[in-house]
Amino acid sequence: MLKGLAVLGGVAAVGGGAAVVWQILSSPDRKTAPSDPTSLEGLAGAVVSGGPGKDGIPAIDRPRFVSAAGADFLTGDQPVFGLDYGGEIRAYPQLVLVWHEIVNDAVGDQLLSITYCPLTGTAVGYHSPPGQKLTFGTTGNLVNSNLLMYDRQTDSQWLQILGTAITGPLKGNRLSTEPLVWTTWNAWRNAHPNTKVLSADTGFLRSYGTDPYGSYPRRSGYYASGEPIFPVQARDHRFAAKDVVVGVRAGDGRLAIHKDHLRRVQAIETQSGGTRVRAHWDNQLDTALVEQQVEGRWEAADYLDAMWFAWYAFYPHTEVLP
Repeated sequence: MLKGLAVLGGVAAVGGGAAVVWQILSSPDRKTAPSDPTSLEGLAGAVVSGGPGKDGIPAIDRPRFVSAAGADFLTGDQPVFGLDYGGEIRAYPQLVLVWHEIVNDAVGDQLLSITYCPLTGTAVGYHSPPGQKLTFGTTGNLVNSNLLMYDRQTDSQWLQILGTAITGPLKGNRLSTEPLVWTTWNAWRNAHPNTKVLSADTGFLRSYGTDPYGSYPRRSGYYASGEPIFPVQARDHRFAAKDVVVGVRAGDGRLAIHKDHLRRVQAIETQSGGTRVRAHWDNQLDTALVEQQVEGRWEAADYLDAMWFAWYAFYPHTEVLP
């Protein structure tokens, strides 16, 4: 977990989307980016419209939770984003997040925003900075096909993958992350039978049993294959665009591990940016878990699942395994 609010020298940008049909029919306002696409200015110059307007995809501000037994809208193979923080065990179903993209939640007195971008397959938990109480909404815009959020307190715009503000009074600041476990409902429920589950009772009328982009369990629709719908600033064809990598940010290093490769080999230990990193496949949760070595101790790393095209677009100098 990365605590505090850090200032970055040059990374940022993101976006969210509505249903795929909105995005296909929209005509993004493509702007010319400066020569360095990973700078704050380069990313801010690459913002395009995703279709819906500001808050057109509404964040959940008053999340309700049910017990595992009460989550009868979920089937066992549905993806959930698991949180284990401060003694709280929670599951955020992808079938709910796909319609909202942001849940402004809290654990005790600590604000925690759960964010998800369907177009890049990235789920990240973000802490509100010490001394500030930020809550987030969707701008309706994208960078590299990824969700661009805004905070309601200063109207700064933040990149979902990077957690970095690219415009506004907080430009250059980075939020601290809380890793989420991308797994299935069956696996999470079996590992954590007392988990709380984000309810589909959100106060909004949405088709929570469906996914407008396709299906993760059946690997269909947008998630299955093909190219990103919106423009990206850098491309690499070592993996297919929609292949899932485990993206790791360790010190100054950036590392992408193909998720299927890690599933096969079960464990990897390596160096990234001078930091020792080890990733292993958790067979119970059927997912990757990553740690980094800090002052001789192993602790949770800053990592996330991401579609390969999105990770590379934001981190074109990433190390890659295999």
